[in-house]
Amino acid sequence: MGLYAAKSAILVAARLKLGNTAARLLLHMALECWDEKRGEQEPRRYFGGRELSAIALGFLAPGNGSAAAYRAVKRAIHELIDSGAITRLRTGGRGLTSEYELMLDSSRPAAAYRPSNDPNVLPFTGGQGATDLYPQRASF
Repeated sequence: MGLYAAKSAILVAARLKLGNTAARLLLHMALECWDEKRGEQEPRRYFGGRELSAIALGFLAPGNGSAAAYRAVKRAIHELIDSGAITRLRTGGRGLTSEYELMLDSSRPAAAYRPSNDPNVLPFTGGQGATDLYPQRASF
């Protein structure tokens, strides 16, 4: 699902100085969305609904349908929209959930390690540490 979006969401939350609740909801949204287009489903779209969002904020069933849970989700969504981390594409109602676009990068990073044809070369050697395997990405 949204592995690369989730990695980006952590950076976005830190850069935007989001509160803990909004950052937690953004990470949940990123994990629930697709990184790339899948059939008709566009990437970085979240439409999980208030109950699912409330669970991400720590309200377990049946409390995830409570007024307090709805208020917490509403505050977090408001902070995410105001900060520019997400954009509302559709308002929920009449059997449909709200739909949001996550304004972050979810593209797969370029391959950092390309194995050679030499069978004697071990991967991850030659002075490279584990942090050198993936390029640093910070574009939003």
